[in-house]
Parts: sequence; structure tokens; C-alpha cells
Amino acid sequence: AARTISPTRLFFRTSQVVPSMAHARSVFKTLGEYGEMVEYKIMRCPETQKYLKYGFVVYKNQQGAENVTSQKFIKVNSNLFEKPCDIKIEKAN
Repeated sequence: AARTISPTRLFFRTSQVVPSMAHARSVFKTLGEYGEMVEYKIMRCPETQKYLKYGFVVYKNQQGAENVTSQKFIKVNSNLFEKPCDIKIEKAN
């Protein structure tokens, strides 16, 4: 039986500023370990274009969203950050 696709949008916050695209990729690579993503974005300041400490991710299936929301904090698996970076997932309304 074909599984139904039920995209699920979640917001996230990072414990520190994401300084570059490479850092952003490491955040999304970590989030991608929980399920297939169809969209993701870290918000930017409209004036400076610097990444802010939050964004959103859309998982293709409900299961990916459930996998990631079952975690209180997610450690970014990257040594690009000077100190460990955590991601806090929040359900979107």
C-alpha cells in the first residue's frame, strides 16, 4: 500500500547564531537524519542578511516530524561550530 504524504511543518531555534551557509547545511543535515525533508529555511535579518537563530523545516511525512519532536534538544553533528550547537524543535500552529 502506498503511504500517504502528509507534510508537517516545524519551527526550530538554534542555541547560537548560525554564521555561514556551511553551518546552516550542518543544521539541516542533522535534522534530515530524522526523516525526509521537503523544505527548510533559516530566517535572515532583512537588513544585514545574517542568519537568525530560528527557522523552519517541513518533513515529507508525519513520521519524520514525530521522530524529531520526540527529542528535547538535538545536537548538531558538526565541528564547524566553536561550541556545541543545539536545536530546539517546536510544533507550528
